[in-house]
Amino acid sequence: MDISKLITLNQPCATFPQALYRILGEGHTWIEWNKEGTKLRYNDPERLMHELQALGFKAQDAASLSKNFNDYGFKRLSDARKSRYDPWRSNWTIFSHQQFLRLDQDGANSIQRRRARRPRSHVKKASPMSDDSIW
Repeated sequence: MDISKLITLNQPCATFPQALYRILGEGHTWIEWNKEGTKLRYNDPERLMHELQALGFKAQDAASLSKNFNDYGFKRLSDARKSRYDPWRSNWTIFSHQQFLRLDQDGANSIQRRRARRPRSHVKKASPMSDDSIW
């Protein structure tokens, strides 16, 4: 085994993409790269959340998992969330990111969380008809 890979595996994960890259490198059957190494897929979101929690992330449910993928600019290509209960785990959720590639760990390390959008001002716009004009 390559010593540089051992060092990389023992370093803490600072970002969600780094944690995903580490989990994918462990050779699990429930999360994997496609043949080209340009997409990832998983069929066990509970297991992914558990693995992320073990690496220090606070993923608690499917919504927080989706938020992390979205915050880092991953594109959802298929969605197993809407399918019925699947005891054989045959439904896969697939994501891609142009910088998240199997043979480019530096690309994965360079992915930054998107900045939060500025909150919209909550100025209530006048409706076309006011309550007074209804009566």
